Amino acid sequence: MAAREIMTIQIRDGIDLDFDEIDRNTNTPRTRIGWDEALAALEAVDPRAAREEVWHRSSGWWKLEPGRAIRCDLAIVIDPNKIVRCVANIDGVIKGGDYRQGRIQLLGSVAGPEYDPWYGKLVQRNASKNPIAYIDEQAILPPKDVADGTTVIYEDKRKAASR
Repeated sequence: MAAREIMTIQIRDGIDLDFDEIDRNTNTPRTRIGWDEALAALEAVDPRAAREEVWHRSSGWWKLEPGRAIRCDLAIVIDPNKIVRCVANIDGVIKGGDYRQGRIQLLGSVAGPEYDPWYGKLVQRNASKNPIAYIDEQAILPPKDVADGTTVIYEDKRKAASR
């Protein structure tokens, strides 16, 4: 049996969208994507609302292989500095049409408090410019094993070996 994977999504700095977009998870307009200071401020006062907004801004539309994505149960959204900002359950995918041809939106919701220990921790994934990467779920530090002084929950061993 193949190892299970966790999808990681590295979002970029926040930008306003210049077109209409509907988030199929909430059926509400998505007008901004990415990480920004407003989200950092929201995270400081209402972490759950910030996580919901991060998922809203990052769940679609990605170029990825839908079969691989659907086999993942979790998505970890990391900011431009590779810090965990959201952990979401992946329930499905939806294909995009018109200008989103060949792109996929992830369907799901923010995961529960069992993943709280991962928030604010570093995911040292590969140096690829691709915002989507997959990691072996056995290679990431389980949330229950994250200690107070833990800063990194995953480090790509291939990257470490090449230094």
